[in-house]
Amino acid sequence: MFYFIFQLILYYILTYIVGGWCLLMQVLSRRKRNIDLPLQTGKVAIVTGGGAGIGFDVSKGLVAKNVHVIIGGKCEETGKNAIREIRKDFPNAKVDYIHLDLESLKSVREFAETFLSRNLPLHILINNAGIMFTPYSCTVDGYESQLQVNFLSHFYLTQLLLDRLVRSGTPGSWSRIVNVSTYMHYIGNPDIENMANRIEHWYEYSSHRAYADSKLMVIAGANMLSKRLREDEAPVSVCSLHPGVVRTNLFQHVSAIHKVPFRLLLEGWAYLNTEQGAETTLYAAISPEVEGQTGCYYDNSERTEAASLTYNEDFQNELWTKSILMIENAGSS
Repeated sequence: MFYFIFQLILYYILTYIVGGWCLLMQVLSRRKRNIDLPLQTGKVAIVTGGGAGIGFDVSKGLVAKNVHVIIGGKCEETGKNAIREIRKDFPNAKVDYIHLDLESLKSVREFAETFLSRNLPLHILINNAGIMFTPYSCTVDGYESQLQVNFLSHFYLTQLLLDRLVRSGTPGSWSRIVNVSTYMHYIGNPDIENMANRIEHWYEYSSHRAYADSKLMVIAGANMLSKRLREDEAPVSVCSLHPGVVRTNLFQHVSAIHKVPFRLLLEGWAYLNTEQGAETTLYAAISPEVEGQTGCYYDNSERTEAASLTYNEDFQNELWTKSILMIENAGSS
């Protein structure tokens, strides 16, 4: 018991130390702006969580470049409202909504089947949706919610759509898989044997560690997929990124001890707005500067290094094998 309580306290402290440092670096750094990103006429993109927050501005930014955008989201009303808002500025926008509940692998499969049935190409897959610091809960598949929403369901969605992505890419214009992670992954240290994160007592669960772990797995899984695609000489690039510290609803579960003073002192000038938060994702998705580059991690639209564990091949292989097994087990139950 005392070990678990120590872990709770440790990850709570680490989260706000690392988060504060990240915010400080953001304030001190000059934001790189996307200038003159080219039109992408004829391309098709999927954006999970594309109806709200950063995802909305990613969807809108892609539409502005003539991309046909499919918004995947749990709430139909949110998705339809996003489409209406986008069409205020772009009346002829090609933008659609398909229901996607990342807390259900069955819903992920149905989303992929619905998209594939439309016989559209797929040039850009943006795994954007996520949750943060949520109280302990399990999905309908029996897995801890942050693990499944942030990592496992996106991993599954990518597998289901991978063949379409491969067939849509060309040697001079690769398809792109963009995974939204976070700076907080640096304190992640997942226990692959207990990935499902099932607990018996409240003190066994740290929502802060679960979040960091899930976001580290996002990057490690992306790096593993990138390596496999390179071996197959497939015209698909895979990357991960930190969008910045952005004012979104993700912060609803942040401790009030930190949320209130941060909001009063920093929110108006230190945090990015969602449009700014979308810039690195758009850079990774359509910038010609990164054409053909794969296995990269971006921050502020610049390539940088992720945590060393995300490049560890033994960890990647263990994560890949366990993830496939979890998906298969959920499908057979």
